[in-house]
Amino acid sequence: MTIIIRAALASDSQKIAQVSEHLGYTSLSPEESHANLLALLDSPDDKVFVAQLGCRIVGWIHVFFARRLASNSFYEIGGLVVLPATRGQGVGRMLVKHVLAHQPGQYRVRCNESRKEAHQFYESIGFKHSKVQHVLRAVSDNK
Repeated sequence: MTIIIRAALASDSQKIAQVSEHLGYTSLSPEESHANLLALLDSPDDKVFVAQLGCRIVGWIHVFFARRLASNSFYEIGGLVVLPATRGQGVGRMLVKHVLAHQPGQYRVRCNESRKEAHQFYESIGFKHSKVQHVLRAVSDNK
């Protein structure tokens, strides 16, 4: 069977959420996942593509345009997940290559320091190590 890369649809939200669980993303309810996908699909700065094998979604990629005030803007891969059963078959590579082919520009990706396989994957498809960062969080109670 052939893998097809296509733009995500609102009706894909449940299948995308199921694929996401394989990377540990389980904190959102189905309604929240659906609302997030709708917002991304409605955004001119975000793109979501899925890898479809038959009627199954076996992977997805989210890319967004990151505007900057004092430096060059770029595209960032916000997420890339492939089902474990289809890893090593070129699905992730196909998703990234699809994005790069359809939207020229500079791309970045952030990987958790512990995900060594992800680092190796991105380096194998041409991404170069750029820098190490610390991610700091805060929560504002002001509404």
